[in-house]
Amino acid sequence: MLSIPDRNAHKTKIADWLELNCVCAPDGHIGFGTLVSASDMSREEQPEDITEEDLWEDDLVTSAQDEISNRRKCIGDDYPFRVDEGGEAMELVQRPTQAGAVYLFCLFLSHAADRDIIPELLAPPVDNEARDLFQVCATVAAAGYVKGNAVSFGWPRPAGDEFLHALHRIYGLIGDGLPHAKPRPAAPAHVKDEGIDVIAWRPQPDGLAGMQYLLGQVASGNNWKGKSVAVDADAFHKYWFERPPATRHENAMFIPFCLDPQGHDEGATSQEDLVDHMQRLTNKYGTLIYRYRMAHHAAEGLRIHLRGGFTVERVDDLPKVINWVQTYSRTLRGV
Repeated sequence: MLSIPDRNAHKTKIADWLELNCVCAPDGHIGFGTLVSASDMSREEQPEDITEEDLWEDDLVTSAQDEISNRRKCIGDDYPFRVDEGGEAMELVQRPTQAGAVYLFCLFLSHAADRDIIPELLAPPVDNEARDLFQVCATVAAAGYVKGNAVSFGWPRPAGDEFLHALHRIYGLIGDGLPHAKPRPAAPAHVKDEGIDVIAWRPQPDGLAGMQYLLGQVASGNNWKGKSVAVDADAFHKYWFERPPATRHENAMFIPFCLDPQGHDEGATSQEDLVDHMQRLTNKYGTLIYRYRMAHHAAEGLRIHLRGGFTVERVDDLPKVINWVQTYSRTLRGV
């Protein structure tokens, strides 16, 4: 069994502990009551007030169940875990959907550098392969979010095309904005992506400007808070376009993590903390596509791809995400 987080850990981390232990369990099953026994085993001293301890244990289980319920509500049938009819235990779905694999991939990445649950020896590698696979997930999710087209612009691009060539290809499809014909005099010799990893748009029926248009940055590591596509997006339009798009863009940040607001107002509810936390993040980073939204929108991106009529790049790479998830799951189980 994996280490249980500190008693003061946010409920999202407690729910992650349950999910990760489902993955580790040979039968993919864990009871909610295991939370209590694991927490008791981690205590260094016995509690003085048994009644107060019982209340705390009830709250621990209830908050974890509420968080699992919230995930199921947000992600729907693609959530890769299920709760039994009595609400006493949860288990890993034997064959998760592709969107369910996206959720598991994000779950694992969330704990790559976090030692509260997964020990360093079992931590997943966040290498170039993992970062590229997260961009796969983000591109498909972006298509689902705008309910339209999405291309993977982050370097290295799937087509391998150089920067200006990719701009002309993509904005020719968008039909709004004209990139420079050649690099500007002081442009860097080797331009990668200028901080823009995903471009997504839903065209209007007349094909003219004034559509939903998203520029996204993809951040798979804990350093995401030091990034923001807002600054990069403005410089991108001002410097690289002879005629910038007339359509106003939407900034977006794609991350594999949960939202875990640490509120300091003891009178505020957890929902009030969450609402205020998201307002702060949205003001700074734009639309935040975090783990729950990532899986939800990836499912929609897959449906859009299957219906046809839109370009959804990287969707054919989702089997690689599934293989990565399966391989790392075996590592966690010690198989």
